[in-house]
Amino acid sequence: MTELDLGPLRDELRSELRARCQRRRRPYRLGVLVEDGNVPGGSFARSLEREASAAGVEVVHRASSPDRAEQTLLLLDELVVDPTVNGVVVVQPVRSLPTAVVAAHLPASKDVEAITPAALAAAAAGSRRGTPVAEACLATLRHLGVDIGTARVLVVGHGPTGGRPIAQLLLAAGAEVSVVQRDIASVDPLPAYDVLISAVGVAGVIPAAVVRPDSLVLDVGTAMVDGQLRGDLSVQAATRAGRFTPVPGGVGRITSVCALLSLTELATLQPGPVASWSLLEAVARLISPRDPAGGAAAAAMTGALAAALDGLCRMHDPASEIAISGHTAVRLLLAADRDRIAFGEFQRAQRVAGPDALAARALALATPGDIAAQLAELEERLRRLHTTDALDLDRRLALEITAAAREAVLRLQREFSAQA
Repeated sequence: MTELDLGPLRDELRSELRARCQRRRRPYRLGVLVEDGNVPGGSFARSLEREASAAGVEVVHRASSPDRAEQTLLLLDELVVDPTVNGVVVVQPVRSLPTAVVAAHLPASKDVEAITPAALAAAAAGSRRGTPVAEACLATLRHLGVDIGTARVLVVGHGPTGGRPIAQLLLAAGAEVSVVQRDIASVDPLPAYDVLISAVGVAGVIPAAVVRPDSLVLDVGTAMVDGQLRGDLSVQAATRAGRFTPVPGGVGRITSVCALLSLTELATLQPGPVASWSLLEAVARLISPRDPAGGAAAAAMTGALAAALDGLCRMHDPASEIAISGHTAVRLLLAADRDRIAFGEFQRAQRVAGPDALAARALALATPGDIAAQLAELEERLRRLHTTDALDLDRRLALEITAAAREAVLRLQREFSAQA
C-alpha cells in the first residue's frame, strides 16, 4: 500500500490562490457560519480559515447555537447581505434549520460550496466551479495521472455535499461512475472500478473486502472518534489498497483550497459590492401567501430592497450606511419569516376551530405591521443619504418602491382585519 502525499498538489493550488489574491485591489472576504458543537465541521472550518489567512483572504467567522434557529438565520442573513463578503460557507451539518431554509437564504452568487439548486445547475452547465470536495477529488485524480475520460469510478455515499456532487462532476468529466448509497458491505457483486471514492462520513465503514487489490482509493468522509479525526477506510482496507489518501491530511486539505478558489471566482461574477438578488427573490417565495395582496407586497419588498441596497453599495463603496441598511434588511427578512409562520399557525387553528384560533389571528394580524415598520426604517435611511446628482435617481427610485411596498403590506393588514 502507498499513503499518498498530496502536498505538491496543495502547494500548486495555493500558489494559484495567492496569485489571484495579489491581483485584487481589496482582499477577498469569506463568511463562515458554524454551529457550536459541530466537531467534524469545526475541523473543516479551521482548515478553511488557516488556508484563507495564509493566502490573504479575510474571514468573517460566525458561531451560532444549534438550538436557536432564529440566531442561525440572522447570522446567515447578515453575512449574505453584507456587500463586502464575497462568499459564504455554511458548515454542515446544520441542526437548527432545515436544509431547504438554508438553501433559500443562501443565494447562488455567494454559495461557495455550490449546495443551492441554482449553484448546482450552474456547476452542471460548466459556468461555475462545483462543490469544493468534488473539485478536490477531480484535481487529485488529474494530479495522479488518472485519465478521467476512461476511468471507472465507484462512489460510496450520496450526500448532498459529498457523494452526490462528486458523482455528478465526474460524470460531466466523462468518467464511468457507479454509486452505492449505503451499506457497501452487503453489495454483491460490486460494480467494476479503478478508483473508489468514499464519502460516507462513518469511521471505518469501508471494509477490506470491498477494496480491490492495487486500486486507488480517495477517502473523503470524516468522523470524530475519541477526539480524533478518522476517515471511512478501515485499517485493513487501507492495507489492501494500492494507493490511498489519508485522513487527516489528504483530500480535506485540497478541499479547503478549492473552496477559496471558488470564492475568488464568485467575486469576479459579482459586478461590485451589490445586494443579494437571489436572497431577495427568496423572500417573495417565503412570505405568507395570504391573497393577491400578499403576493404584491412580497414582490414590492423584493424590488425595494434590491434597488435600495444596490444603490447604497454603488454610491458609498463601501460605507457604514451599507452595513446599517444591511442589518435593516435582515430584520425585514426575519419579519417576513415570522409573518409566514404566524399566518400558517392561523390557518391550522382555523381548520380545527380550536381555542387558539383567536390568539393566532391576532398574531397574524400584527406581523404585517412589523414588516411595514422595517420598510419605514429603510425609507428613513434612504432619505438621509447624501448623493451626487447623477446617482440620486437610484435613491429616489428606491424610495418610491419602498413606499409602495409599505403601503401594500398595510393594505394587506387592513384587508385581513376586515375579514370575518
